Amino acid sequence: MTWHAAVVLVLLAGCASGGAPPAGAGPSATAQLPPLEPTSPAAAVPIESTPTIELAPARLSPTTEVARVPRPPQPAGPVEVSRGSLERRELALTFDCGGHAGPTQEILDILREANVSATFFMIGDWVRAYPDLARQIAARHEFAHHSDRHPDYPALTDEQIVADLEAGERAFIEVTGKTTRPLWRAPSGARDDRVLAAAARAGWTVHVFWTQERNARGELVTGDSGDWRPFTPEQVLANIERAADLGSGVITVSHCDSEQTRLVLRPAIEAIRARGLRIVTVSELLR
Repeated sequence: MTWHAAVVLVLLAGCASGGAPPAGAGPSATAQLPPLEPTSPAAAVPIESTPTIELAPARLSPTTEVARVPRPPQPAGPVEVSRGSLERRELALTFDCGGHAGPTQEILDILREANVSATFFMIGDWVRAYPDLARQIAARHEFAHHSDRHPDYPALTDEQIVADLEAGERAFIEVTGKTTRPLWRAPSGARDDRVLAAAARAGWTVHVFWTQERNARGELVTGDSGDWRPFTPEQVLANIERAADLGSGVITVSHCDSEQTRLVLRPAIEAIRARGLRIVTVSELLR
């Protein structure tokens, strides 16, 4: 698999500022990761009727659209992706599943009716609480890790990070029979070089963030739909459309418990396709 220019390489020896390198690590090489809000998740770019949201600097030292595609090969060290190839007219829809599951069944029904496969980042607690929904997702969509209990990973030790990932993985395998490796997304997108390295050593080598880039007018555009904020459905739809306007390789993120997403998913899919973009999973985007 070719990792494109949007892929951020982070060596296993990289460490968060003020932290010690992992035992046995070689010289460090720290990469610049996309910016994050001081509290998670990363901010959406609102439509004109809402106030502009400023992003804070990162805490540093993630014709048939249901075709099953193989997982990307595991690289030797941590890799972060926030966009796929600019050469293929494709966009990846991703969903984070935590909290309640109210709109999830209808979201799945809409995706099935639209013949779309997406990538779902699952929390272990959510999978244990809603095993039938988790099995539905695993049967048709791509299944990835979003932690076991959604802690703040930069505040944990390496051992605690790995323990949380392994606990979630046990739940995923028990309920669905499928592994999440190597794809994962840090809780709330909060990560640094040390967190990425710890996860990679445990087998989660590909951290999937969402696209954050400036458009032709110099405006910051994010693949975060903002459906976790008190935005109207119209604002959430406008954010998704703005992300699709960036073109090929965009990765978006929405949430399984969002009523706004339930309401706008059909028109969002139509808007993405109207821009000539095929909707794919993250693995297919990175092939």
